[in-house]
Amino acid sequence: MRQKFLDFIFSYGLMGLGILFLFIASASIKTGNFPILKFPSSGERMNVEGGGDNTSANLPSSNPVVPLPIDKSEFGGKFSAIAVFAVDDITDTVLYEKNADATRPLASITKLMSVLVLADLPVQWSTTTIIQADDCEDNSKQIVPGEKFTLDDLWNIALIASSNSAVNAIVRSSGFSQEQFAVLMNRKAKELKLTSANFVEPTGLNAGNVASARDVASLLKESVRFNKICKAMHTAEYYAHPLNQQKARRVWTTNLLLTNWIPNEFDAEDIAGKTGYIGDSGYNFTVKLTNSNGHSIRVVILGASSSEARFTEARDLARWIFNHYLWPDDAGYDQLAE
Repeated sequence: MRQKFLDFIFSYGLMGLGILFLFIASASIKTGNFPILKFPSSGERMNVEGGGDNTSANLPSSNPVVPLPIDKSEFGGKFSAIAVFAVDDITDTVLYEKNADATRPLASITKLMSVLVLADLPVQWSTTTIIQADDCEDNSKQIVPGEKFTLDDLWNIALIASSNSAVNAIVRSSGFSQEQFAVLMNRKAKELKLTSANFVEPTGLNAGNVASARDVASLLKESVRFNKICKAMHTAEYYAHPLNQQKARRVWTTNLLLTNWIPNEFDAEDIAGKTGYIGDSGYNFTVKLTNSNGHSIRVVILGASSSEARFTEARDLARWIFNHYLWPDDAGYDQLAE
């Protein structure tokens, strides 16, 4: 019995000593009087501005995902075009610009906005229409009054051959007057935030259809999102089929890069563009080009001096960009991004 009592006293004695030790240790940590248990003290706390977030200078840097120039060289070619703009297709990084915000007549580049509006409408593309005299230009050769076409055929003639008559026939068949359709075009431009754009009719014959080169690049980006538009812009040669005629009619694209009549290194599936010309606009061209590494840019040429110049100037600028910029998956990009 006496042994049990001693064991009990001994156990509680150890517990008491433990509690006393913890108390001493705690006091030492706070005051720094017990060197064995003393924690390292922190330095002076830094004041941080901006609502408690670190500034960008204090944060670790990460590699950007935009294309970067290899050196500080500038494009050495000459442009006859009044306005020029080039941009990376994914990031919208500006790669070249000249008078990019000058508002210019679009001519048949207008048709990109027309087909975007048509793509939003409940058009039955398999339905047919008879071409009317009011649809046609005096010098129209692709389609003539009295011929019967599906609306799908007219869509391809409009985009591939840039036929004003085909656009007029589709708009008429959609149930809208040209004035009503222009309202829809301007509404779409506002939706796409094309602040410089204004449209008065769907073909581009009127010089009142205008936009800047910067906004044309955005219009092209939106257009190629639609397979029906993109497919037509990739087509160099097309056979239209007037349903009340025995023979099909061959039409060619107005994009001479696509036919390689203007020599270039791009494959047909890597070229998607639209031309335009009236006297007030000069020669216009906008195109999306993709190089062998799979990198895509959009180039806009407005007001070139000749039909050939709009294509060669777009081609040469694209060549320079692809040779003087690296993309994130290119060898050597990491060194540029450091």
